[in-house]
Amino acid sequence: MRLFLVRLAALAVLALGAPAAAAQGMNQGDLLRISNYLNGLTTMTGTFVQIAPDGTLSRGTFYLRRPGRIRFDYRPPNPALIVADGTWVGVCDRQIETFERYPLGETPLDLLLRDRVDLRDEGAVQEIARRDNQLRVRAIDPDNPEYGSITMVFSNLPLELRQWVVVDAQGLTTTVALSETRSNVDLDPELFVIEDEDCTSF
Repeated sequence: MRLFLVRLAALAVLALGAPAAAAQGMNQGDLLRISNYLNGLTTMTGTFVQIAPDGTLSRGTFYLRRPGRIRFDYRPPNPALIVADGTWVGVCDRQIETFERYPLGETPLDLLLRDRVDLRDEGAVQEIARRDNQLRVRAIDPDNPEYGSITMVFSNLPLELRQWVVVDAQGLTTTVALSETRSNVDLDPELFVIEDEDCTSF
């Protein structure tokens, strides 16, 4: 699990800002609609199920506050706590009481959490697929495609983020599925503060 968390934090698949060649020829209406949805999403909370590359299943609660903030509280026996505070992503292992920090801009979370999103201009979107009542958007870092990819999955009607799938540089896949979500609700700012003492045993 710790190896997965390190890989997740180290991925730079969404260090965007390159020319928009990859998005040309795609459904610009879908890109605009998804961008507007993300830009209108101020807060979200709910539960999640994570499937790690080795098949390990973990559950927990997440809290999201754009721009820049998200928290993943894993349920025991998973000892992890992950918090993005707007600048850094802190990763706690509360079993062995370790704390590591990574720049938020170098993680797949950056696209979801940045202040303004325009997928038509980002240059990272490689594919949009419709399947049943879903929209699946696959993105890479156009400057570093070897880092891997992230696929965001949205319900189509209504449009809502439901899961994301990260494929890392080694080709390992991690899926995070969201449920029981509530959007644009009040969240305590202290949820997005993380310190060494938060990484004590539980």
